[in-house]
Amino acid sequence: MLAREAVLAALVGMLLEMEDYEPVFPEPGERPEEAIDRLRPPMVIVLDGEMDVARSDLFFARCEQQRMRVVLFNEPVAADAVRAVARARRCEFFSMPVERQELGAVLARAVAG
Repeated sequence: MLAREAVLAALVGMLLEMEDYEPVFPEPGERPEEAIDRLRPPMVIVLDGEMDVARSDLFFARCEQQRMRVVLFNEPVAADAVRAVARARRCEFFSMPVERQELGAVLARAVAG
């Protein structure tokens, strides 16, 4: 899980655990690319769709090469712009507030591909 805000990552991580996922996070100071190479998760959740990685061709190519699904997230203020990026990248998207069941459905769609 990639996020700028550690508190948000922890909260979404708790929701993921309730859906039987095991969230993993980059080490402090670790670049997103280094984290996905080290952790090799099947899915990458970008908790701030305005982060540079959410618009990086290299990041998406790396994820695709390693067969990792990407899910973008953002707060309602920037939701339309991030939803457009998700559509262009053919990945799932969700925004806050999100219910546990909705998050589970988004992740299930991402896993199903």
